[in-house]
Amino acid sequence: MKTNLSSKQIRQLWLDFFASKNHLIVESKSLIPQNDPSLLWINSGVATLKEYFTGHKQPPSKRITNSQKAIRTNDIENVGITSRHHTMFEMLGNFSIGDYFKKEAIEFAFEFLVYVLKMDLDKLYITYFSDDLETKKYWQDLGIQDDHLIAGNQKTNFWDIGLGPCGPCSEIYYDRGEKFDSRGIELLKNDIENDRFIEIWNIVFSEFNNDGEGNYTPLVSKNIDTGAGFERIVSILQNGPTNFDTDLFLPIILEVEKLSDFKYDVDNYFKKDKKQTKINTYFKVIADHIRSVVNAINDGVEPSNTHRGYIIRRLIRRAFRMGRKLGIKQAFLYKLVGVVKSSLIYDIDEKKVAKIIKKEEELFEKTIENGEILLNREFEKNGKNFNIEIVFKMFETYGFPIELTQEILEEKGLKLDFDKIEELKEKHANLSRGKQHLGMNLAINSLALIKGKESEFVGYEHLEQTAKILFLANNESLLETTQEDEISYAIFDKTPFYATGGGQKHDQGLIIQGDNKIEIIKVFKDKYFNNIHVFKGVLNKNEEVKLIVDEANRRNLERNHSATHLLFKALREQFGLQIKQLGSDNNENRLTFDFPVSKKPTDEELAKVESLVNFYIQSSTPRKYLNTTIKEAEKLNAIMTLEEAEYMDPKNVRLVHFQGITTDLCGGTHIANTSLIQKFKIISCQNKGSGVFRIRAITTLEKYYDYLTQQVEQKELSLAAIEQKNRQFDPFYKMQVHRVNDLEILNNNLDLAIKQAKLDTLQLIKNKKKEEKTTDFIFNQEKIFTFNNQDFYIDFITDKQINSKQLAATLREEHANITFVLLQEMAAQKILVVVSSKTNNSLDILNKINKIFDGKGGGNKIIAQGILNQKEVNINKIKEIIWM
Repeated sequence: MKTNLSSKQIRQLWLDFFASKNHLIVESKSLIPQNDPSLLWINSGVATLKEYFTGHKQPPSKRITNSQKAIRTNDIENVGITSRHHTMFEMLGNFSIGDYFKKEAIEFAFEFLVYVLKMDLDKLYITYFSDDLETKKYWQDLGIQDDHLIAGNQKTNFWDIGLGPCGPCSEIYYDRGEKFDSRGIELLKNDIENDRFIEIWNIVFSEFNNDGEGNYTPLVSKNIDTGAGFERIVSILQNGPTNFDTDLFLPIILEVEKLSDFKYDVDNYFKKDKKQTKINTYFKVIADHIRSVVNAINDGVEPSNTHRGYIIRRLIRRAFRMGRKLGIKQAFLYKLVGVVKSSLIYDIDEKKVAKIIKKEEELFEKTIENGEILLNREFEKNGKNFNIEIVFKMFETYGFPIELTQEILEEKGLKLDFDKIEELKEKHANLSRGKQHLGMNLAINSLALIKGKESEFVGYEHLEQTAKILFLANNESLLETTQEDEISYAIFDKTPFYATGGGQKHDQGLIIQGDNKIEIIKVFKDKYFNNIHVFKGVLNKNEEVKLIVDEANRRNLERNHSATHLLFKALREQFGLQIKQLGSDNNENRLTFDFPVSKKPTDEELAKVESLVNFYIQSSTPRKYLNTTIKEAEKLNAIMTLEEAEYMDPKNVRLVHFQGITTDLCGGTHIANTSLIQKFKIISCQNKGSGVFRIRAITTLEKYYDYLTQQVEQKELSLAAIEQKNRQFDPFYKMQVHRVNDLEILNNNLDLAIKQAKLDTLQLIKNKKKEEKTTDFIFNQEKIFTFNNQDFYIDFITDKQINSKQLAATLREEHANITFVLLQEMAAQKILVVVSSKTNNSLDILNKINKIFDGKGGGNKIIAQGILNQKEVNINKIKEIIWM
């Protein structure tokens, strides 16, 4: 085996080898996904190649190879604890897009490992799907002995997410010998977590299509997706006990040693000294996190309180805290940028990256000092009777992250009571809700005097409309002109904005007048059916403006609303026509449906309901509308709900009709064809009391993917905690941990499967109009931070097609206890900022931000919008402003 190779040489050997096999070398792309809102980060080697596999884009070659940097932070608590967990890693890949298949893919893997890297054939062990005898034969033909071939089952060696392209996979393991684990091949056969048999390669043979019902048919075009763990291969070739004991991490660790009072001990892997193990862990966390931080910042992500920025901030703060444990009291991470750069094959703007990191460290330095003092004081005072409310106080006073509090307490043998935390959040939210609509009611009463002046809703046909301003008001009276920094209300003669009603959330979008862009905060109806538009900015009565609805947001609302009707139909089919709709809530992220039933539906019954809804979706049934009266609707046996009756004029009602499925009274907006819903998944069914149950569900393949990913993450975290607590206790748990870790490899292909599964749906609608296009926004739980007993979520929206105001309002409805601050780049070197909250005064927050960044804008307590005149908005400063 070649043991004198550097990581750079190993990487280049991979690329050169596959280039010799007529593969096109594709350079590592940015960690920020391009034109793929389903991903927060590039998280696998295939993630940047999705468009080629789905057919959306012609590949430059049917054979591609790469070494792609990727980030995953769902296992952050395991970094430094296990031998192989990282937040940033490189995935070596070779891909066939309708070209070669099993035989060639297996031969390439064998040739590279045995003839290029000179690995001992006797050290290689292969797993394969038990029914895939073709793969087994190919390995046997290459000289792999039967005792080195392990048959796997559907769970371990068949990549399948339940819908779309799927197929068996074959994994390659390297045996590091008895010194890593005295147990033998049973470790692999019983799927037991270990450091002896290291999975270094996974080949997925995508050859079947799953129709969602477990029926598999061959794919016309078969593909190969390979993922090989770069850090793992380097560790084996450089004979490092762990991935950290290689030239990818050790130079960073040695640099940290120079700043610390402690030393890293490579040999402690075998010595297992408890004190040194902790010290080694601190070094490993720093080395891992700084690699992620440097690469992410270089790709354009800056520390912030939202989205990717929050993850980078969290990584910096965790690494900074580990430095304190090593005796490093001041900012030091920025000094490591150069050594990180030396291990990479692409350029890093060292000065810029170091400057950003240093600023973030200095910002956190005082925060962590004050927070730890307060936390330790409370612990010394009350011990295990730790007051949970101190967690909120720490965030209020010092902006101390809850996840860091959790880590510190766990080190002391305590755990946070997250149920209690949720109770405190709800309690605080309830106190705030009682005050938030006081001013709005005054405006509504004023506007309600406008009888006979009903505005025309044109949103069924148009998403843009030139309109005249009929009336304006603030929280006190009618106005001729509104103020820049004040929440105001408007009625237009025509509007494309749907007002909240019938279980559907209002539209979001912009009011445009010349260069002035004002974000719509909310739209609701008064008792005379006027659409009241809530906004913040300067408008003059009787002037003309252009109203633009956020199309992406509207389409997601339509998907969930239409899915609600299909769900209602399916429930009646399953439980009988006596099922009534007692309430629903549809926004762009999810839907809920309340209904009475004698006992809680079983999992089997819910599965049948879900399957029926997906059957309706796959039927590709077009939607039709019919305007009539309630009496005529009754004659047509249209289903009516209390919500619809409340929000519609009885003399002019609207029916939505999906032929052969359902005809319902509904004033909401709906998707043009059921196929555009793509996928329906029930997330939960909860008992709301008095025999009423609430189904919570999601739609679209992207959100289904997110759900699957979250399930994997939760299982990983749960099992990791068990394993960390007692690694030697129960082989069952070790088996489960390993199984979940295997999902890390499968996840490399998960995104691709979803996109390919989406292909059949997209083919059915490829001739539809452009208005059916959508831009998704992914809400990331990790971006939430808490201050003054309140949760905040700050994000920079990079997609200019997203209507930030609509997005903020939607997020507010979806997450009522969170205050959202969204930033979006505009023309003329300006930044749009939107603040939306049910628990804090959005206008006050916006005013603070405007003051610092020379901004202008207005709004109300619930939603506020402004324009910041500084191009380089310091996101970190925005969090500081909130703390002020």
